[in-house]
Order: sequence, then structure tokens, then C-alpha cells
Amino acid sequence: MRISRLQFVSVPVSDQAKSRDFYLDVLGFELVVDVAGPHGRFLMVAPPGSPSGVVLVDFPVGGLELSGPVHLQFHTDDVDADVAELRAAGVQAGDVQEMPWGRATSFTDPDGNVLSLLQPSRMGDRPAAP
Repeated sequence: MRISRLQFVSVPVSDQAKSRDFYLDVLGFELVVDVAGPHGRFLMVAPPGSPSGVVLVDFPVGGLELSGPVHLQFHTDDVDADVAELRAAGVQAGDVQEMPWGRATSFTDPDGNVLSLLQPSRMGDRPAAP
């Protein structure tokens, strides 16, 4: 195998435009690509500067029907500030929990996919690849 990195994760959504707006406007992601394909739109968003993205899909991928919900966890440097921003945007974010691996909270996107923010402790942060 010659797998070198995670390129993207597909997340099933019922309304690509609504989900795109949530990920861009509420979470601050960037639009990576939005093109028409043979089976529907290919819509990828990502945190600024991230080498991996989230594809918001509303059609079968590779012949497989996607079903959700899914769970995605994102790194943050300030979970408290992010929770305040989420709540100000009307998102029901959970209270920040103290874990051995860091401080975390969870919330859902418009389709019920579970998203988490982790402000990692030394134990919870994955070392950077060489």
C-alpha cells in the first residue's frame, strides 16, 4: 500500500447548499471545490490551511449508499471561544468537558452529523508527520 494521507471524508447531507452555508459561515471553513459531476455536485470544504477536506454528499459514492450520522473531530486552539461563537450563531454546543486528552465539546450539523472540537492536551494531540 502506498497510502500517504487522508484526502477527504464524505459526510451525507440532505441539502448541500444548507450544509455548505453551515460549514462556511458558522464553522469558518473554506470552499475547496464545487463542481457538477455525473451523479451530482462534488462539494468539498475544509478548515483554512487543512490538507484534508470534508465532502458534503447527497448521492451514492463509488456505488455505495452513504448513511449517517457520522462523527468528525476538529482541532482547536481555544474551545471556549469556539463554543461562544457557535452559541452566538444559534448552534447548540455542549458544555466543554475536561478529558485526559484535552478539552472538548460536541454539536451537530444541519443533518445531525456529530461534530466535535478538541483543544488537545499533550496526550491528545497527534504528532506531526515528518
